[in-house]
Amino acid sequence: MLMRGFDPAELRNAGVDIHPLPDEQGQLIDPHALPSEFADYLQREGLDTSRPIRIVGIIGRRPDGRPERYTIHFKQD
Repeated sequence: MLMRGFDPAELRNAGVDIHPLPDEQGQLIDPHALPSEFADYLQREGLDTSRPIRIVGIIGRRPDGRPERYTIHFKQD
């Protein structure tokens, strides 16, 4: 499984509409709905943009269990 994580601000700067934010279950999206430059970037990172991509929101955890940074991950099995 390949997964690439981004801060929500990075995605907004790349022109990606991320509303509503995904949860840990994720959402399947059609990569053709992404801005073409960003979809090209994901393809260069190894994702197959001809197939659906799952977007998952992940809240990091500190060693003491407290929440850390929220990131959005693009993944395919």
